[in-house]
Amino acid sequence: MNIHSTVWRSISRLQYLYPEEVNEICQRIGISPAILANHNLTLPLDLFLHFFIEAENVFESELISLNYARMAQIRPNYSEILGMISLYSPNLIESFQLLQSYINLELEGVNLGLVQKTDTVEIHFVADALVEHSNLYENLCLSIFATFIQSMHHPIKRLTTKIKTTQDLSIIRSLFYCPIAFESNHTSIVLTNEVSLKTNPTANSKLVNLLEIMAKEKIAQQASESNIVKRLESIFNNYENHYSNININEVSNLLGHSENTLRRALARHQTTFRQSLNNFKLKKAKSMLSDNYSSKRAAYSLGYTEPSAFIRWFTNQTKQTPKQYKKKTIIKPTNQLTSR
Repeated sequence: MNIHSTVWRSISRLQYLYPEEVNEICQRIGISPAILANHNLTLPLDLFLHFFIEAENVFESELISLNYARMAQIRPNYSEILGMISLYSPNLIESFQLLQSYINLELEGVNLGLVQKTDTVEIHFVADALVEHSNLYENLCLSIFATFIQSMHHPIKRLTTKIKTTQDLSIIRSLFYCPIAFESNHTSIVLTNEVSLKTNPTANSKLVNLLEIMAKEKIAQQASESNIVKRLESIFNNYENHYSNININEVSNLLGHSENTLRRALARHQTTFRQSLNNFKLKKAKSMLSDNYSSKRAAYSLGYTEPSAFIRWFTNQTKQTPKQYKKKTIIKPTNQLTSR
């Protein structure tokens, strides 16, 4: 699971306002602060969450996950499409229904749900079971959207969160100017129906339709990237006996992607182009050795100019030499039953 550019840029905004604190947090979690300048940044979700685990100590606030969007001064114009949807939809209900199409593209591992009741509408944030610090992640998502809502001057009736706190409740209330319920069984923003259905004077149906088309395109792109590793392997196969000629520029063109798009797609699968190529070559090497290829023949087939280089690489990958691997995997006729 990963966090994409829109959300990481909110950290960049925090860095602009609190450079010393954010640089210290980056040092604690082992990343360079300079990486935040990359506007196409995709990083693992656990790194994003550990940023806020350390932020609690650096900022000396146990509610940093609730307050961070306000601290970073997030407004719709800082988050591009998400903000445009909120600004130009006829009302908040339609806005959040459209946001559901985008949310998993920018915030992997969290689900956005709407619960409409007689007098209120609740926006729920539910993290996937695989998310290690799920309560923290849900709070961060709540913080982003509560800030969006307030930036459009829509009052929030109540926030609910699963976390505990020992801080002064009067200070906590001032974060979003509404009551906050702690130790709840869910994470949500509660609005009155009057607010959620209020007509937006800046509504632009043509723009919202365009955003909806863009959302569908992004979802389709994500679906095509979901099997990116298998698609890579099929292209690698076309380089048979010329694997040393494989390069990311040529392969990304064959896939119809830019190099950066391919890198981001692979990052979502916790791999890189080099790792994918390495894994592919290892499978080919094992297959050839199992078919009783000599190390020399396998080496030349994989593009190595010297068999010794292939042997070193294979041994480093598998902790056994090609000869040892063949001995374990090849079934010799003398081992088979020849009599009834």
